[in-house]
Amino acid sequence: MTELAVFDKQIRRAKAILEGWGGAVEHLQVPFTTREEIESFKRRVGLAQRKEGKPTIVMAEDTAVELGHPRDTSINLVLWTFNPELIEDRTIHLYGPDLDKTNGARLPYAQIILLALKKGFSVDPFSLESAQFLSNRLPGYMVRMLPGRLWVRVSRQALLDGLNFSVLGGALIAAYYDDFPGVEKAEVAFVTAGNDMVKEFVSIAAETKIIAGNNKKLTLVGDGEYECEDLNCDDCGEREVCDDIRDIIILRRKGKKE
Repeated sequence: MTELAVFDKQIRRAKAILEGWGGAVEHLQVPFTTREEIESFKRRVGLAQRKEGKPTIVMAEDTAVELGHPRDTSINLVLWTFNPELIEDRTIHLYGPDLDKTNGARLPYAQIILLALKKGFSVDPFSLESAQFLSNRLPGYMVRMLPGRLWVRVSRQALLDGLNFSVLGGALIAAYYDDFPGVEKAEVAFVTAGNDMVKEFVSIAAETKIIAGNNKKLTLVGDGEYECEDLNCDDCGEREVCDDIRDIIILRRKGKKE
């Protein structure tokens, strides 16, 4: 397995955006530290083991809250590091209204998961990224996965049963501790404060895609710049990604001096 890329720079930038937010914010701690407490939390909220949950379908008429609808801005990030000092363990940050305060609203959505991995731990990056979806693991919580975005429906019954961002954040942190023995710390941030704030993370998501190797035309070169292999921007499918990150990095085409 190839060496795991890390996202220290992107974690710092994401935290700078969050810390610069001027609106209301909640900082919550998950209600568990020991293995016994994690298992108790999982039983209380109905969190299933990976690949053991029941298929969850939330119809439009049964939906209480919709997050990251295609007509709204949506970003999902899973960023990891081998530097534990960058991560505030077992902490949940909420920027914007909680699920029980939305009155059936459709909200823009950013879900940001930050992980500190134990040194030497090796894992398929796709597994780390896919665990964020909690597919069929949480009752009344349905995720539709679209390229580069997260579209979530929360059922009315789930809301009545107490599902909120504290529970969701705890479920995500518990899932990462369960699924990956190499996870040393986990921190989660949810942003529902508005499209403008969610858009602040678009360039980080684009840059992360390049580092992870999901963008086949842009590569990171030794001097910290990004090199493009396509000479024609007009017909390039990655043009939107370049536009997203143009203000924070230097792009240059392969074989050219500029």
